[in-house]
Amino acid sequence: MSERIVLEKAYTRDNCFIIQEVWTRAYKYDYFGAKNPYFIKVNYLTDGVIEFWDNKKAIQWFIDKLLEKNQKDDKFVHKTIKKHVKLAKKVEKLTKKKHLNSVAELKELINLMEQGTYTFLVFWYSAIDERTPEKIRKEAVKTRELDTFYDDLDRLIKGTIEYLHPHTKGLGISVLANEIDSPPDKSILEQRFKNCVMIADELLEIKSLKDFAKENPIYHFIFPELPKVNYLKGQTAAKGQATGKVKILKLKNEVTKVLDGEILVSPMTTPDFVPAMERAGAIITDEGGITCHAAIISRELNKPCIIGTKVATSFFKDGDLVEVDADKGIIKKIS
Repeated sequence: MSERIVLEKAYTRDNCFIIQEVWTRAYKYDYFGAKNPYFIKVNYLTDGVIEFWDNKKAIQWFIDKLLEKNQKDDKFVHKTIKKHVKLAKKVEKLTKKKHLNSVAELKELINLMEQGTYTFLVFWYSAIDERTPEKIRKEAVKTRELDTFYDDLDRLIKGTIEYLHPHTKGLGISVLANEIDSPPDKSILEQRFKNCVMIADELLEIKSLKDFAKENPIYHFIFPELPKVNYLKGQTAAKGQATGKVKILKLKNEVTKVLDGEILVSPMTTPDFVPAMERAGAIITDEGGITCHAAIISRELNKPCIIGTKVATSFFKDGDLVEVDADKGIIKKIS
């Protein structure tokens, strides 16, 4: 039997399948053209959001190769960012529209995204990797903070699919790139929206991830366990205390549902979440490091913020009353 492939949940976003297909392909090769020997990435669409399950060996290989590139060429990140900015400006012009007017235009947009993903990953991982030379990393972090590339793309792709094919309204996340000429029936897209496993260019199965794991033992998914206590720990991103009711936020189109003073609990925030963050009493995330979006914005807003809890969106429920002590990195249920 082949060696089992260990997969851990890395991110959760409501970005469409088409973005994940392009994003996944970008890890297949490094910046020297060598093939990634550990490459695999599983996407799980559940209740309208996509979980990215990564093979850490594959990601670490990619990051190590990028570091090697940066060490050999200290201008690589700078040159790549310049290319990315040009591509991002093209995308930004297009995203001023609610939708494109043809499948041909959408295919052209996807081509732009493929080019932009190649450049995006350079500054994304150069910013995350603490081994990156300091000067290079500072430029990468600054670019990452300002970038809205995928949020812009996601809105336009979904908007275009739903404009060209009205039966997909609200379900554009479920459509694959090779289906944009003629998407599946609404009933199939609805099934995908609820539970669907996708490996780019390989398979798409309408089933729960746990069922998929049972049927495919070569994939070993590390499902996080919930603590059997009434509190959760994470990393302090911005100090402070707050008490309030939990509001789980996973979808960009639900930011208006977060009320003043509520404790915003999310897999991770993006620029679309800022209006909700401004109203929130505190911000809690599953993901992230000290330079992530939630950490940066919470410090700017002077809002208590705890990141990297891994399971906050599963541990807490809407309406839970909690105490947030961001000085200690603890969120406690009080009712």
